[in-house]
Amino acid sequence: MELPLIGRDGEIERFGVLLRRAAPGRPAVLVLDGPPEIGCGRLLRELAEAGRRFGAAVATSPGRIVLVRDRAELRPGTADPRFPERLAASAPVLVVTERQPVLAGPPAEVHRVVLGPLGRADVRRLITARLGATADDRLADLARVAAGRPGAILDLIAGLHEEGLLRLGEPQRRQWRTVTVSGVARLPERTRVRLAHRLDTLSAPARHLVQAVTAVRSPVSPARLSELLGGSVVGLLPDVEEALDSGLLVPVGDALAFSHELVRAVVEASMPHSVVAALRHEQGPPRRPRARRAVAPRPLTADWSLLSARELEVAELVGLALTNQQIAGRLGRSPHTVNYHLRQIFRKFGLASRVELVSLLRLRGQPGVR
Repeated sequence: MELPLIGRDGEIERFGVLLRRAAPGRPAVLVLDGPPEIGCGRLLRELAEAGRRFGAAVATSPGRIVLVRDRAELRPGTADPRFPERLAASAPVLVVTERQPVLAGPPAEVHRVVLGPLGRADVRRLITARLGATADDRLADLARVAAGRPGAILDLIAGLHEEGLLRLGEPQRRQWRTVTVSGVARLPERTRVRLAHRLDTLSAPARHLVQAVTAVRSPVSPARLSELLGGSVVGLLPDVEEALDSGLLVPVGDALAFSHELVRAVVEASMPHSVVAALRHEQGPPRRPRARRAVAPRPLTADWSLLSARELEVAELVGLALTNQQIAGRLGRSPHTVNYHLRQIFRKFGLASRVELVSLLRLRGQPGVR
């Protein structure tokens, strides 16, 4: 049995609006687009079923469905998906295509929907639907390898199951059982092969860009990558888009990062050790720790007005002894984003560690401390 469609309510609602707006002589076209494994084909099948529930006549062909809103306006056998143009003059027609050219006949009202990655909550819902158990934080974190793409998530779960890397927790009263990753989190072989293939199919410039990211800490700005690769930021844009489309890299604010550190390991494995060493060497010798950091006394003052609202929120959660992963869950952001805010806080206050930040938080509000 096919799993329920998750995280596409907005797209289905838009489909319904377009179907109701279709009129004779004014066909509507909805083009579904998005990166590999994002679920365009799955959504297309769901929209065909939704059209039937709305009472439309539906005809399907590979990568396309043709819907005539009012069956009464159809002669028997005329709902031919190969020739929607013939129907559009006399019937309200909506054509939904998967990354295909639009109608060649009458002028159409064309709408394009680019499917984005599933959010964290929807990823957990998909795993629950597939396994009948709720993913714990470790499994949810490993699922970041899939970059929010339903097909890749299901492939990861299948690989983990095949290799015996999933473990069900004990059932709790009135609660779903939880499922976690057994032992040290690692990629199943089928997922590793899929990622390696995705890297191999990139154009040479995009592949070099992804490989260059292994040499720096994530997230990395396009400006930093342009320095590494010897070009302009504008010149890198096509390669950045291709790398993001592959799912190996994901956007983190204005920067780029691997969807998971295990993806970095797959990319590094595709490169000779000498190349990896050379890339890291280009970053220059490790910076010596500042003398202040080596013998830094606990800071006693801080101007909290220097922090943005989000930075202050992150700092306060650090004071509650939460990890970056836990803070990310509270704020609905990625751990990379939380790490970025922490670096900004450390820079503004001249701190070297979370311990120093916690010391400042404890002193905050005391007389004589800003």
